Amino acid sequence: MKLPSGILIRATLGWATAGLLGTSAILLARIPGFPFLVAAQMTAGIIGLGGGLSYAAAIRAAGGDVDGKNGILLALLWSLCCILGVTPLFFTLGTALKMTVSAFYSFAFCGALGGIVTLRRMRSLFPDAAARDVVPSVVVWSLGFGLAVTASNGIGEGLQRFLPEWAAWLAAYEVMAVIAGGAGYFAIARFLEARDGLPDVPDEARRDASPGWEPRHPVAAAILLCLPFYLNDLSDIYINDWRWWLSIDTVAGKLFPLLVLAWLVRGGKPGLAALGVRAGSGRSFFSALAVGTAAALFIDQNAYLLTDWFRSAPWGRMPEIASPLWRWVDLTAGLAAVSIVEETIFRGYLRIFLFRYTRRSWMVIAVSALAFGLIHWSGGVHKILTTAAIGAVFMALYLRTQSLPAIMASHYLVNVIAFSSAAPQSLFRFF
Repeated sequence: MKLPSGILIRATLGWATAGLLGTSAILLARIPGFPFLVAAQMTAGIIGLGGGLSYAAAIRAAGGDVDGKNGILLALLWSLCCILGVTPLFFTLGTALKMTVSAFYSFAFCGALGGIVTLRRMRSLFPDAAARDVVPSVVVWSLGFGLAVTASNGIGEGLQRFLPEWAAWLAAYEVMAVIAGGAGYFAIARFLEARDGLPDVPDEARRDASPGWEPRHPVAAAILLCLPFYLNDLSDIYINDWRWWLSIDTVAGKLFPLLVLAWLVRGGKPGLAALGVRAGSGRSFFSALAVGTAAALFIDQNAYLLTDWFRSAPWGRMPEIASPLWRWVDLTAGLAAVSIVEETIFRGYLRIFLFRYTRRSWMVIAVSALAFGLIHWSGGVHKILTTAAIGAVFMALYLRTQSLPAIMASHYLVNVIAFSSAAPQSLFRFF
């Protein structure tokens, strides 16, 4: 079902109007002694209240049976989500960039929360919609709200060079409101276009990834593919010379697994497409890239909150590469090769292998995540648990999209931030 463009205009104008009304509350902060946090919460709450009513009107215009009670509930829901999104920012310290990253995560989470609740209501408001796939719509709402507040922060800071502060932030809030309204429109449209219980995956991808596609000698192949990664961590413990370490890592973690993969696919099965090395749609690629990178960075930098009880000194460390040239090669081509090889094996191949024994997605995610976490065993229990959680996210994304290139790119970006100074890791640490 394709929504009329008039509904898009209605949704964005509704949020824009709510933005104008909401920004009036920020003037309360100019009253001596009035808490700025309360003023910001009131602003966000008013914007969300009007925006939620706008969503209710859009759903009704699309054919949903939205009565006054449901409209008020949606308005209150999005008001609460906007308040929850802005509140943590007053307890975060750091640079403007740090605050922008924090705002993205906070509003992306609240956008996803509001989207989940709204879509649950929509399943009961439309006929024959109880089994429709809601995940793409939740992603749209989440990324849309994260993008809205990120754009708002950038525009507000930039326009202050040319406009008075109040005018700059008025324009910034309007941009935020318009993006939020547009995100809701596209999320509603995605829900109405969704097929019952089926992820948004091309039919040929679903056919290529069918469990019927099996490699020859699957158990032997699994051992040959995975064992070098577990043995490779011994070099972190016993090898101190970076030249020997880099040579062993290149052979065990890259060249040998690539040769085994070449042996597997030379006869046509399972084939690169069945291993996930295939192009998906642009929409699917960028969604998986954004979700995978944001989730993996969050886990990598904040998992210590839950794993501190298991934290211990790592059993081994990678030696520092003394040569600037070889360090650059390792951080570019080396990390790219790691991302490609590990994703092809621990997501692409293990999915096929595990489907021989179970069709339960949660079990495939759990077993593959544990297998992936254990290849980092020299970093200690904390490292195993953290990388296992990241592996679970990546496998869940792969099961949704049936395509690995976006997940490979996410893996690469997370590694670059972890092993280089491309971006301060503190940007993604929030607690």
